[in-house]
Amino acid sequence: MKESLEAAWDFELDNSAGIDQAYGRGEQMGLVALVSAARGSGLARFYPFTSMGRLCFSTGPRWWMGDGEPVPAFVTMDADGGCVVWRGSPYVHPAEEVLETHAAAEAVAELERLLGLHDFI
Repeated sequence: MKESLEAAWDFELDNSAGIDQAYGRGEQMGLVALVSAARGSGLARFYPFTSMGRLCFSTGPRWWMGDGEPVPAFVTMDADGGCVVWRGSPYVHPAEEVLETHAAAEAVAELERLLGLHDFI
């Protein structure tokens, strides 16, 4: 049975809350803020997942089994509560740092730009 996009986003929101709590991040700028902002954007067409402290997206629910692939942009959290947007695959190095911000909406907008989603919205 294929996982629905809605279920994937629900899971990632719950998962992110646990990660934020473990790292002592507030709701203003943590994974929950990023996932919530991304879910309300053009990124909602992708399946979200966290990996090694990164918020990533894929074209399928189980990309590691060949059902989709990671998209070439992702976000990492930094030590001071901000985030860094990267161009490139989260699994192929080097990735290029393109933005540091403390605003989830700004990070999401940059991800959309990097992925060319503004052309389709």
